Amino acid sequence: MTIRVLGCSGGIGGLTGSTCIQLGEHILIDAGSGLNTLSLTEMRAIKHIVLTHAHMDHICSLPTFLANLFDYFSGPIVVHAFPETIQVLKECIFNWQVWPDFTQLPSPENPILAFQEIHPHQAFTIDDYQFLPFSAAHTVPTAALSVTHNNIHFVFSADTKYTEEFVAHLNTLEPIDIFMVECSFPDRYAELAEASCHLTPATVQQTLNALNVPPKEVWISHLKPSYEEELRTLFATSSVYKHWHILK
Repeated sequence: MTIRVLGCSGGIGGLTGSTCIQLGEHILIDAGSGLNTLSLTEMRAIKHIVLTHAHMDHICSLPTFLANLFDYFSGPIVVHAFPETIQVLKECIFNWQVWPDFTQLPSPENPILAFQEIHPHQAFTIDDYQFLPFSAAHTVPTAALSVTHNNIHFVFSADTKYTEEFVAHLNTLEPIDIFMVECSFPDRYAELAEASCHLTPATVQQTLNALNVPPKEVWISHLKPSYEEELRTLFATSSVYKHWHILK
């Protein structure tokens, strides 16, 4: 499995763009500002985008990305997402006010954008990547993703807080090779993290401790730029986190 983290920040002003992960040549998970690091040639190779949820840092580059493709597509770009996410995109983004409705352009018969609903615990396949979405614990319906390809199992937490239900879902999965998990706030902002449904170092560790089988690799993402320096210093200086890979 080829995983290219194009962006992993929890906002703007950090070391990277916001969340966008490329799988192979043709698939993206989320469409945050990290997508902007792709060249036009690389963008034109994308055929599928799996969205975890509709928050702006995960979708902000989708409209302008699609606008680059009119002369270079042989079929619609398929956006796979929970029904609630698709509804938000239709009503709030591709509504002819914020952005044109690309499900109707260049024509309704040959659009550049198509939506495909996904649902928790219903597996689907893109190319030879096997996806299994399950619900994260966030402020809006959010898909955490289990992805298997060439005997590698990659799990992306998306945006979530700690809940026993979320851990229970993780424990139903096959052993995890790579667990990419968010960590938005320092522990001193535990109340804010809980209210906004995000993780801190303590709740990431709580999640890991609750897993029946520890992941082979833990990738930390979604650091909020305002706290990124503080978090990176903590991770670099405490032996507690020595096995975590802090993405940048």
